[in-house]
Amino acid sequence: MSIRQEPPAARADPSDSREMTRGRMLLAMVGTLLGIVLSALASTTILTSLPVMMNELGAGQTAYTWVITANLLTTTVSLAIWGKLCDLFSHTRLMFAAIGLFIVASLCAGLSATAEVLIGFRAVQGVGAGGLISVGSVLLADLVSPRERGKYAGVIGGVIGVGTMGGPVLGGLITDGLGWRWNFYLGIPFAFASVILLHRTLNLPSPRGSARIDWAGAVLVTASVGLAMTWVSVAGEMFPWWSWQSVAMVTASLGFAIVTIVVERRVSEPLIPLGLLTDPTISRVVVTNVSLGVTMLSVPAFMSQYFQISRGMSPSASGSMILAMSASTFLASTVLGQVISRTGRWKPWVIVGAAFLLSATVGLATLTTTTPLVLVGAYLVGVGIAVGTLMSNMQILAQNSAPPDKLGAATALPAFFRQLSGTLAVSVLGAMIATRVATASGAAGATRDTVPDVAELPEPVRQAVQTLYADIIGDLFLWCIPLAAAAFVATALLPNRALRTSTAVQQRAETLLPE
Repeated sequence: MSIRQEPPAARADPSDSREMTRGRMLLAMVGTLLGIVLSALASTTILTSLPVMMNELGAGQTAYTWVITANLLTTTVSLAIWGKLCDLFSHTRLMFAAIGLFIVASLCAGLSATAEVLIGFRAVQGVGAGGLISVGSVLLADLVSPRERGKYAGVIGGVIGVGTMGGPVLGGLITDGLGWRWNFYLGIPFAFASVILLHRTLNLPSPRGSARIDWAGAVLVTASVGLAMTWVSVAGEMFPWWSWQSVAMVTASLGFAIVTIVVERRVSEPLIPLGLLTDPTISRVVVTNVSLGVTMLSVPAFMSQYFQISRGMSPSASGSMILAMSASTFLASTVLGQVISRTGRWKPWVIVGAAFLLSATVGLATLTTTTPLVLVGAYLVGVGIAVGTLMSNMQILAQNSAPPDKLGAATALPAFFRQLSGTLAVSVLGAMIATRVATASGAAGATRDTVPDVAELPEPVRQAVQTLYADIIGDLFLWCIPLAAAAFVATALLPNRALRTSTAVQQRAETLLPE
């Protein structure tokens, strides 16, 4: 990207980031962290309340899936847009815009009277969440160098992991105590706190470029991903999987994807800079993030159904089962962040994290109604260690390999693929559940496209439904094993590059100084 020269007074000195006191920097990081955690909680706090929510709104399995995927779709697409905006405009103002959008959408979602209205505002909320993730990650790069970022990114990654996978715990408690609508309301005060902290602490130079946003790319990506998710959500319900409608939707989705690649290769400033994928580190980070995204989003989403339907737990008890996963995420991320920051050695740890991801996925694929809960908890701990080890480190490695004028895009690209894979996984796996439940509904005594309340079913029917859901959810994780294996190979092949010791602000300033 071409960088337009600013007047001398507007330029940042390479030492500017050092002028911020440690206390002020920590407050800025707390403000940024609040925003990022809110985006993670937005996707997961409602997971344990979805069965209750769908029953109250009179909706079924298809709406259940779309309440999740509508938010994830807009989060995914907007990640790339926000990332490109970060290469052009003030990061602080972009963060304020994302928080504002998130607040309005959350309030409206909590007031929704129908599933259709709820899905719509969840989609809007996803746009704000995409900004919180993308802009927040770039702000962290502005404040701390890759080498030192491990100290903070470990804690931050742990908190994000806890927010992503521990959200069901909080959501279950909120649903049992206050009702499902408060899952949307309770984050609003923290969003305002984030704005106040960032307004009082941040005064960063704005990267200003002459490029325009690639809106054509945004439309094409939205069309391709949206069609794919619509197909997996309605196929088997509105029309057969093998039908002309399916062929038309899949063909159109692939067509938009091909056109997207052609357009992104030709425009001067693409929304998704495919050239970054030629970097061996970034390309392997993307592969790892694909598997990580599937695991991070599908495990909380469908394990909630496993615990509540197959094991007959309440929303809060279901959320508590994920607590071990959240705790292991936080501990692994925090401890490894400190170790990597002090030693500079990161590669052995990410390989270990990928090994945990693979082994835990294999374990989850064996779930039944009689699997000991201690063993289920061990599998979830393995997932937590994998997420805590990989998530923040993958982001740091991508940022460490990117030129300063492409930092926003390089930050958003792996996150885009992580969200995209998770979004499609929730859609595909949710559609598989809906289809198999619909096929077996006559024998099990359940209503088509209805999330059952097992406590109200007669004993023989309850056992049949519990076994059905346990078998389905166990089978779903079989499809995740090849992705986890690919992540293990990708981490093993990562180039062992040293972490930089300068912040993104310092690097950008150095590119503007006269030679």
